[in-house]
Amino acid sequence: MKYIYLILIFFGLQAGLAQEITLRKGVVIDTLSINDSIAETYSIYLPTTFTTQQRWPVIFVFDPNGRGNRAAQLFRQAAEAQGYIIAASNDIKENETLLNNVKIATRLMNTVFNYFPIDNKMVYTSGFAEGARVASVMPTVFPVVQGVLAIGDSWVNVDYINKNAKFSFLGMAGYKDAKYHTVMETARFLESAKLQSNFYPFDGGKEWPSAEVLNNAIGNLTLNAMAKGFRAKDSVLIESLYTEELETAESLRRGMQFFKAHELLSLMERKYAVHGKSSLIKEKLKDLGKERLYKNQRRDYSNAAAREADLMERYYYFLNEDVISANFENLGWWSQQIKELKDLQASNNIADAEMAFRLEGLLQDLAKSFFRELQEAKAAIDPLIFTAILQTIFEKENPEGYKNIISLSSQDGDYYTALLYLEDLLKTGYKDMDSLYEIPGTLDLKMSPEYNSLIKQYLGNSKYYNN
Repeated sequence: MKYIYLILIFFGLQAGLAQEITLRKGVVIDTLSINDSIAETYSIYLPTTFTTQQRWPVIFVFDPNGRGNRAAQLFRQAAEAQGYIIAASNDIKENETLLNNVKIATRLMNTVFNYFPIDNKMVYTSGFAEGARVASVMPTVFPVVQGVLAIGDSWVNVDYINKNAKFSFLGMAGYKDAKYHTVMETARFLESAKLQSNFYPFDGGKEWPSAEVLNNAIGNLTLNAMAKGFRAKDSVLIESLYTEELETAESLRRGMQFFKAHELLSLMERKYAVHGKSSLIKEKLKDLGKERLYKNQRRDYSNAAAREADLMERYYYFLNEDVISANFENLGWWSQQIKELKDLQASNNIADAEMAFRLEGLLQDLAKSFFRELQEAKAAIDPLIFTAILQTIFEKENPEGYKNIISLSSQDGDYYTALLYLEDLLKTGYKDMDSLYEIPGTLDLKMSPEYNSLIKQYLGNSKYYNN
């Protein structure tokens, strides 16, 4: 393994302060410090061809749970094949405000700009979920950012887009992701605003795409840089990217996913046209268009989209009405909706199944959003408890809703309900005993024999009344 020895001088701190770090090329290095005065770290990947004698493209990556190492590992394949430095924050948090996350991202980017040989013509940002929102903001902070790869969410400032935006946008979302349509519509809006913009769907839900899919997507950044003259044209790399993505499309076709193969080939036609490699793609698109199965699948996806739009409108309206009135009598109706969506997820009609996953995710997101807004507005307890119960209906395995009910019921003196939902939470297989004693507003409840007895019954131990 080759090593590179870097002296990283931290400007703006104590005079003469330096950090000496030996970095290995070709592996992800974790928990590098932003500086000595801030407890923030990042992970970095330097391709095996890295040298300080030239300037390098960089992709800043933002994972919503601060998993910089994991995120950098996902980008590693593309970074090595296409020659990028990857710098991934370990401190972006899903529940943090966008402003604070942007401040964290800004400190990371300034650090990397100061201590690594970065080519300012090829600076890119990427992120997933809340991290995608951060990545989308960064061109407003650093106009040098040439492209954004936003996965599973995005953020758009309409005024800025209309006046100053010069970056390219590549939106990505899993077919089962509740944010699928949001990201797609963002990409279309940016294209209408005369930005270079594309939408790349992929098989999956609310998650990072695979390393292979990321490699194909990052190929857009690489090919754009070549087309603009920011990067030397590399016919070998172009052919490699083209061949790999063509194999992905062929794999979809062989898997009888003709509609998805057609979507990918259509994206490829635009992607490779400037590099003179679209003739074969056009032939494959023409052949696919003749297939009866493609026509059937296209109809299925069209029908699913219409049905989804109708259900989304109904869900938004009824959920808003029920939350405002704290209509506990309608909880059964919402349980039925989830049951129907679960049944539909097992459908042989892939378009309907993916739609059902998206709608389930939408309801989960709406319940969390309503609860957060009610908390901030210091709403009455009934709407809060109603929305917390919805959280447990829409996402049975997520402990957040159960803990919210336990907290609210305890503060209201309703220990019976609190204990009922404590047991429901434990029945899901929840094992984090310490967190059960850290739920806000439960001081008296958690000291009670009943609370500890339930925990001991399911976990084999409790903090109090253990004899």
